[in-house]
Amino acid sequence: MTDQVPEVDAQIVNAWLTSGIAVLIDVRETSEYEYEHVPGALLHPLSFLDPITFPVIAEKKVVLMCQVGKRSMAAAKQLMKSGYPAPVNLEGGLNAWREASLETEGARFETEDFSI
Repeated sequence: MTDQVPEVDAQIVNAWLTSGIAVLIDVRETSEYEYEHVPGALLHPLSFLDPITFPVIAEKKVVLMCQVGKRSMAAAKQLMKSGYPAPVNLEGGLNAWREASLETEGARFETEDFSI
């Protein structure tokens, strides 16, 4: 078994999401996700990642992402080491997604400051 994790660029991941053949898992922490994330991305922080309980989504490509691609690569390697079928890493993470001018959402776009 190889520990090579396939990396895919933001445009391809966006096309997969649009066509419904992939699910995007954000492995950043909750506060990072709340601040800004890819619409539709599911949050599963690396700090809570357990390969035994991580859901197997056999009918879609599982794409992991973080801010720059390092934590998601670590998560993908952890999953693969435990026998998880072929996760894919979003190359460059959220930064690459934003650089590709793709949509994000979250608190950074709110015009009102409700913090205490």
